[in-house]
Amino acid sequence: MNISFEYIQIIIALANLYICIEGFLLLRSLSRVIFVKRILLWVYWPAAFMGLSLYFYLCFSSGALRTGFSMASAYWGLFLLIPFFVLADALDLGGFLFRASHIFRFFARASVLLLTLATIGAGSFSARYAKVTDYAVSVEKPLPQKGLKVIMLSDIHIGAMVHKKQLSRLVSKINALEGDIVLIAGDIIDRNLNAFRSENLGEEFRAIKASLGVFAVPGNHDFYMGNPAELEKELRAAGVKMLVDEAVLLNNAFYLIGRNDFSAVRRGIARKPLKELLEGLDTTLPLILMDHQPVSMNEAAEAGIDLQVSGHTHRGQIWPGSIMTKRIYGHHYGLLYMGKTAIVVSSGSGTWGPPLRIGTRSEIVRIELTNPR
Repeated sequence: MNISFEYIQIIIALANLYICIEGFLLLRSLSRVIFVKRILLWVYWPAAFMGLSLYFYLCFSSGALRTGFSMASAYWGLFLLIPFFVLADALDLGGFLFRASHIFRFFARASVLLLTLATIGAGSFSARYAKVTDYAVSVEKPLPQKGLKVIMLSDIHIGAMVHKKQLSRLVSKINALEGDIVLIAGDIIDRNLNAFRSENLGEEFRAIKASLGVFAVPGNHDFYMGNPAELEKELRAAGVKMLVDEAVLLNNAFYLIGRNDFSAVRRGIARKPLKELLEGLDTTLPLILMDHQPVSMNEAAEAGIDLQVSGHTHRGQIWPGSIMTKRIYGHHYGLLYMGKTAIVVSSGSGTWGPPLRIGTRSEIVRIELTNPR
């Protein structure tokens, strides 16, 4: 399923139109209690304009002003929590049918607004402060004596919404987990390298500690900048090895395979079949696969992969988005076994669009690989 960016903008524009109407009704009701017409003129409509013009601004601007505008627009976009406004309409209709006073109808709408703001606050916390999610995976192939501790993150989306402070928090948590290897499963940046370079974020990646190294694969957003080789160059300078359709033998104990993103094909870039990547490898050793999108799980199971790690889905990020991602991808979050292949899909460590999560949580994944007893 592929929805073009233009269609998304139309949906956002329609949502903002609905929000504007709802805001007008709320403030009109409020004006019967106190005088707030100036709020409508000087606050509400400018905010609505920011949301509607976001697409054009992001296309033709850069720098700190863009960051501030994007943040304001993103939080305005949070009012596209349409269910709250639908609830407000239902209460308003009920008040109309039962001939309730304007005061009751105003307080009903105001209560829904407060509920929305509380949800935004909780959602912002869930987005910015990643939790640690643990999985125990049993692998039949021989592992190092103490097993293998894999730390995995994905979908950081460094850019207008995710900056140095949030990345620094992630790195501190990663290092506290004392993993053997750190895997970054795509969507490292959002649309370009501006924030990465201007905030010197390479030093944050360089601070990640893992005895066997830090590895990454590209995601679909990493292609939006046009040339993902530039990102690869920045990461390599920061001590992160990008694997693009290649495999490496680590510690003479297991293989790590990194696939090019599924979206590369739409850009005329080849994505090698997994069987081709496994040619010449000693498949009696454990095979760990990084693939940004969880779309080739059957291929991984048939090829004898022991562990696949993916991201991309964000677990829907904002409910009811999780309903859509589950329908699209089938396995959109958590641990799934397909035969002897364990597949872990993360909800991601950052956010795309509005910097909030409702019904989901930003996370860092810790996977303990062990042999059966």
